[in-house]
Amino acid sequence: MVAVVGAVSAALISLGYSAYQQQVPTKVPQVEAGAPVETGRWRVSVLRGSAGSVLPSGLNVSPGKKALTLEMTLENVSSESSNLYGDLIVLADVPDAPRPTYYLLRDNEILWDLQPRMPEAVAAVWELPAEMDVPKDLRIIVEGVRFKPRDNLYAAPGWFPAGQVAEINLPVEVQIGGVP
Repeated sequence: MVAVVGAVSAALISLGYSAYQQQVPTKVPQVEAGAPVETGRWRVSVLRGSAGSVLPSGLNVSPGKKALTLEMTLENVSSESSNLYGDLIVLADVPDAPRPTYYLLRDNEILWDLQPRMPEAVAAVWELPAEMDVPKDLRIIVEGVRFKPRDNLYAAPGWFPAGQVAEINLPVEVQIGGVP
């Protein structure tokens, strides 16, 4: 009887604590544009935002689309090359935005693997419908990851989502013909 009461009490406490955690929102730190943000595997500084019709490669966007571009400095602070930066930046004001394409700004080519401890100037580009209004001040969410030496499923090491680590409000310049 005592064991049953103990088990039920433990289950109720666990359920109550889970409900409490869901109701209490975690405050995401507000960060100024240009300030470095530590995300676990990445260090990112979002510098500038623009909307226009030309990609960093010099090509025009797809017909019926426009490009929303965020220029940033991105550094891989892990010990191995990686291309898992696609979910790092979330556009809070643009629901259902597709995954961005990242460009390496030193040669305006698509960024593939980012080498460890080599900060690079990059641009994240979202192709959005041309009729979509882009806010003059864009709210950006930076997502973090954390390293676990053993995950819960396979007991293997890896990087796993850690939630929002920063929020940035960034003005967006509108480009005409590729020129801000």
